[in-house]
Amino acid sequence: MKPNLRTSKLRQLDFDDLIVMGLLYEGYTGKGISVFLGLTPPAISHRFSKYSAVFDGEDPFFIRGPSRRILSDYGKKLCHKAKRLLTLLLNDGGFLA
Repeated sequence: MKPNLRTSKLRQLDFDDLIVMGLLYEGYTGKGISVFLGLTPPAISHRFSKYSAVFDGEDPFFIRGPSRRILSDYGKKLCHKAKRLLTLLLNDGGFLA
């Protein structure tokens, strides 16, 4: 089976990316995510740049807010899907349960 553009983009993500995207969907800021996960703010910023590089096409993943980056509607949609996938993987009866 020949990989399409969507699957090739998804292969650039790891499990930690799903966690970060799920936390973004929950409303966490970059600083909040770094504290929650015990990572440095530059590490989270690097992940944010990665998402923009991977997903920005016709629609941006983030848009510039007055003081920080905020999720675009497209970014919210992707983060919601990441959150749903995490829920399926981690809940009782899920793949990793």
